[in-house]
Amino acid sequence: MGYAGADFGGLLKVMREARRISQSKLAERADFDHSYVSRLESGARMPTRDAVERLASALTMAQAEEDGLLAAAGFLPRDVSSLLSGEPVLGEVLDLLQNDSVPAEYRDNIRQVLRLLTEQARFAVRPRDQDGLTGVAA
Repeated sequence: MGYAGADFGGLLKVMREARRISQSKLAERADFDHSYVSRLESGARMPTRDAVERLASALTMAQAEEDGLLAAAGFLPRDVSSLLSGEPVLGEVLDLLQNDSVPAEYRDNIRQVLRLLTEQARFAVRPRDQDGLTGVAA
């Protein structure tokens, strides 16, 4: 499920309503004041990471849903690769970089190639007027 860009309050409300749980019942399950969930859903308050995790637990969310809720609140999810679900190659690269059975030399080479590709991409998108190729003809 992709939740990138979703506002936290709206997403929390959708997830809560999908489970047919009232705001007060969710607050009770997560051990919050009854008005706290209302303030979160309206955007009047932003949660701490602990609060998001407590709400996810109270809603018995799957890890991917919890990660989406964490991301919507501005926190890194537990499984960072879930952010890369639309970019499977990047997820594979991340797995390789974190795999200790891949020799350190290979992991360092991957990092170096990624740095070079990043530099090339930055060069390609820099404003073209810096190199004198654009201008207004009089």
